[in-house]
Amino acid sequence: MTRAARAAAVLATAAYLAVIGFITLGPTLWRTGPTDDDYDVLSPSIWLDPATWDHLDSREFVANILLFVPLGVLLRASFPRATWVGAALLGAGASTTIEVLQMLTPRVSDPRDIVANATGALVGALLAALVAGVAKVLRAPRRRTPERVR
Repeated sequence: MTRAARAAAVLATAAYLAVIGFITLGPTLWRTGPTDDDYDVLSPSIWLDPATWDHLDSREFVANILLFVPLGVLLRASFPRATWVGAALLGAGASTTIEVLQMLTPRVSDPRDIVANATGALVGALLAALVAGVAKVLRAPRRRTPERVR
């Protein structure tokens, strides 16, 4: 990857993180203030409660996965020496940071969001690794096989 391409990837990653930050930490048009029924990502009892994981098929869960797929791709492009595992872990770290920061706002902090976001970052990092691997194979010089002499 050229220096200019890496700089563009880092810039795109920073811009996308800003968008995610606005979406997840910015104001909303609906009530998001926590109530007694809401979740807390720092509470082990919430993580261990089976009721927390009852709604993994919701639209919000899928939307959170999709929101973080581009981040996984961008992190992999921004840090080419990092493996897909590293990019996925960075995405999970970003998600965890967001959820902890949401505890300081009128937003709801939810452990399912961390799982969904980390899954999205993992999918994006795997897609980026797959594309990089295919590109490497296509760029590799082809060896010519000698023709058979009769």
